[in-house]
Amino acid sequence: MIAVVAVGPTAASEAGNTRVIPPVHPVVPRDASGNPLEPDDLPGPQPEVAKPAAKLDVPAVPAFALPAAEPGFHGPRALRIHGAPMLGTEIKVKGYVTAIYDCATELAGANPRATRAQIARAIDKDPTLCERPMIFLGDAPGTARDASIWVVDVPPPARAPRGRGAPAAPRLAVGDHVVVTGTWATRSPHAEHHTGGLLLYKALDHLAPTAAPPPASAPQVLEMEIEIEGDARPPLRKVVDEATRATSVDHLNACSKAIAARQYDPAIAACEAATAAWDGNHLAWYAAASAHMAKTEWAEARAAVAHAVALRPDQAMYQLYHGISLYETERRRARDDQARREHKKPEDVALDPSQLQLDAARDALVTATRLAHALWRGHYYLGRVYRDLDDPRHAAQQFTQTIQTHPEYRFGYIALIELYRRWDYLDQALAVALLGTAHVPPAEAADLWFEVGMAYDARHADDPAIDAFTRAIATRPDDAGAKFQRGQLYLRRGELDRARRDLEDVVASAGPLPGAAKPFAIQLLGQIANDLRGAPASNPAAGWGTRKIYRRPFFTWQDAARRRVP
Repeated sequence: MIAVVAVGPTAASEAGNTRVIPPVHPVVPRDASGNPLEPDDLPGPQPEVAKPAAKLDVPAVPAFALPAAEPGFHGPRALRIHGAPMLGTEIKVKGYVTAIYDCATELAGANPRATRAQIARAIDKDPTLCERPMIFLGDAPGTARDASIWVVDVPPPARAPRGRGAPAAPRLAVGDHVVVTGTWATRSPHAEHHTGGLLLYKALDHLAPTAAPPPASAPQVLEMEIEIEGDARPPLRKVVDEATRATSVDHLNACSKAIAARQYDPAIAACEAATAAWDGNHLAWYAAASAHMAKTEWAEARAAVAHAVALRPDQAMYQLYHGISLYETERRRARDDQARREHKKPEDVALDPSQLQLDAARDALVTATRLAHALWRGHYYLGRVYRDLDDPRHAAQQFTQTIQTHPEYRFGYIALIELYRRWDYLDQALAVALLGTAHVPPAEAADLWFEVGMAYDARHADDPAIDAFTRAIATRPDDAGAKFQRGQLYLRRGELDRARRDLEDVVASAGPLPGAAKPFAIQLLGQIANDLRGAPASNPAAGWGTRKIYRRPFFTWQDAARRRVP
């Protein structure tokens, strides 16, 4: 039997083989104000992710590089993409003549049933069939005309009489290397109009042929490298008693139920009661932000979700909603400011993205997608942020990840298509559009078929373009935009009755259309009526050779899809 003897510290030291265990005093963590803390056991929301059935084969993201330009000069492609700041200013443009407007050739191409003699007689009888002289400039000799810029107000050929003081006509041929001085604008004094910009001719000089300029390296705007630090344990929170917590959670449940029923005002009231009872209820702050977002009350949503982020910065959905609300609040602020400057209504303003301050929104969205990589809405909004920051390569990467993580989300496809189209990446635009028609639910695929049609139209592939527009209309019979495009294609092919039906629907439509679409449709209907009156009843197409040819100066590919994506 061993006797237990209490030994004090001095005795223990003397004994040499006995150790005293000091009393344990648990350390209670506290915040800076001295409030006791405890682990947070309130669960966060599940990340909003989709489950793709298979991996999508999306086209690789191109470099988005522009040809290098000499100081003091501009390149045609750079002007088409980044020319807005130069509007109204005189500039010098170096490029190659890719096409020269020739009235007889244009009429022959649009009127395959007419002979050259018929076209010549029609021009002599009605010179207004012809557009004013113009040339097209590209960065390389082989640039497609649709990817070139217009140079308008060019002096007429030397054989035509010139007015006193009129500039001499330049001698030009396709492939000439030139520098053109002129004013960059969207409209000419003679009503030529191009939303992407056109050059009002002032002078032209020939240059020695040279090799096409090398492409500039793509801007290396690196994505934010935000490290997600810390361990997997939830952070500490201020101690809350069970009664307070239960009261707050009851209000939160009422808030969630009201949101599910789309009763957002009662939901906000219930969430506010939950946070008034317990301000550490981050789920209630998040739910309140959700209700405000549903009402497009972006500033209120931003304020609410900021509380949730402060309490639990490790939650992907909180960071996502914070980024979205920051982005939408900033867009609304910039739009309101611009509307005041321009004396317009905010809804009538074409927002200038360069006025946006988006660093905070970008940081929150990057954090969200790093916390949950499959957060498709985070990738979509991050793509929009990069697009507004004029970083197209990172925007394309984020839109690509959007459709890879949620193949049924049509707006991800449309945003990527429009970005590629703006940069003349037509192959990628068409591939993404066709991919979208295969994965977006058929009832929602009208916009994708419209984009397919626009891509084929840009390639002058009329048959597949008409088929695509027809598919869009079959899904959405009141789609005036698709009928407008298909009507023009029918007209170009000489199918007057079909063209008339489509264009009449456009004129009668009450739906949204770009401002010039209806007046242009009315012009085309007048042209069709004249053609049919002048043609034998047995062969309505016989009058096709004398119709007036309209280029599309009032309507461009970008205008057609402008309302298709936020």
